[in-house]
Amino acid sequence: MMVSDGSPNPVRVHIRAPSFVNLSVLPRLLEGAKVADLVAILGSIDVVLGEIDR
Repeated sequence: MMVSDGSPNPVRVHIRAPSFVNLSVLPRLLEGAKVADLVAILGSIDVVLGEIDR
């Protein structure tokens, strides 16, 4: 999302992190999986948790 006041520079720019999109699919990936599989599934979608937290 980009907000401008008409000048050449944007007033506000918001870029959604790719890890946020990857993490949103987690409930579907965990259907039918065991709790022990969570670590392997998180590793396979390459989530950067610090990027999501900001």
